[in-house]
Amino acid sequence: MAPAQAVSLKLFLVHGPCQQVRHLNRRPPCTSSAMAPSIPKVAIPPERWTQAIYGTPDAALAKAEVSQLGSTRFDSAHWSKAYLQCIGRGISHKECVASLPDDVRTTPAGPLAGDDAKAGLATAIACMSEHGTPDACTSHFETLSKLAGYEEEVKKSSTEKARDFCNKAGYKLLGVPVLFYAMKFIKIK
Repeated sequence: MAPAQAVSLKLFLVHGPCQQVRHLNRRPPCTSSAMAPSIPKVAIPPERWTQAIYGTPDAALAKAEVSQLGSTRFDSAHWSKAYLQCIGRGISHKECVASLPDDVRTTPAGPLAGDDAKAGLATAIACMSEHGTPDACTSHFETLSKLAGYEEEVKKSSTEKARDFCNKAGYKLLGVPVLFYAMKFIKIK
């Protein structure tokens, strides 16, 4: 080891990197803040990463269906297998590429991916681009929500509520007339 390297190594080990730079380059002394390890500043803390990936932001108008996220599938070998089978049959490259089938095992698209929803989606996007606020485009969003299958909760009358209760109770309601008759003989104080 050369003497100059030994001196710089000794200065590095004894005084740290700031002393070595000051000695060798005749620069002003380093400050401790320049050598402090930089902690990355992130917008989302690590403990909320899972929520950021699988959840939906609170301000979003359409919430993700978390139960459907686990059912997503993608076969990365589908296209290569189909292409190799096509080439193996003796068909040219151009014809094979044109005749590759779509992968039918992928997760089906939502209701807004259909052709009938594209016009409604385009008008909603145009309305948001023009006005910029969701309040001005509520009619377009209501149309999209109906296409997606969302329905507003219908208010039930008291007779419908009673009918639903009786349907849920089932055969247990047979005891009500017996209990009513037995109340003639029982006095509650």
